[in-house]
Amino acid sequence: MRPHQLPERRPSAFITWPILALACACLLSGCSPAVRGSMALAGGDYDLALARYNEALATDPDSIYLRQRIGLTYFTKKDYANAEASFRDILARAPGEPEALFYLGLSRVGKGEGQAALDELTHFSWPGKYYHQKFVREEALRLKNHPDMPPAEAIRSLQDALEAGRKEQDQMELDMRRGVNR
Repeated sequence: MRPHQLPERRPSAFITWPILALACACLLSGCSPAVRGSMALAGGDYDLALARYNEALATDPDSIYLRQRIGLTYFTKKDYANAEASFRDILARAPGEPEALFYLGLSRVGKGEGQAALDELTHFSWPGKYYHQKFVREEALRLKNHPDMPPAEAIRSLQDALEAGRKEQDQMELDMRRGVNR
C-alpha cells in the first residue's frame, strides 16, 4: 500500500448476498409471467421460460408476442420441430409476420431441411424494411451454393445477415430523418 492511500474496503459477502437475494425476490414477485419468462430465457432456463410464457398465454391467448417468445425459446433450445410448429401457428394467425417467417426458415434449416428453407428465404419479405429482406435474401441465395455447410453455421450466418440489414435499415432511416442523401 502506498502512503496516503486508504486500504480498499469491500462489503462483506455476509451482508451483500442477503440484500441481493431480497432485492431479486422483491423484483420477481411483482413481475408478470411474460417478464419472468424472459428472465428465465435470458438465464438459460428454457423449461421455466416456456412455463411462464404459457402461463401468460393462458390470460392473453391472442398474443402474437407471447407466441413469438415461445417459438424463440424452442428455437434457442434447439428444439426445431416445436419451434417450427410455433412459427407456423403464428403465421396461421398473422399471415406474413416477418419474424415468424424468418425463424420458421431457420428452424427448418436446424431440422436439416436447409435447401427447401433457403429457397423460401430467398423470397423473404419484410414490408417497410428493405434492407432486412435484402440482406436475408442475398445470404440465403449465397448459402444455397454451400449445401454442405453445417446447419448451425448457416443459421448463424442468416442471423448475422438479418442483423446487418437491421443496422443498415436503421442508418438509412436516421439519414432520412436528418435529410441526408445516400
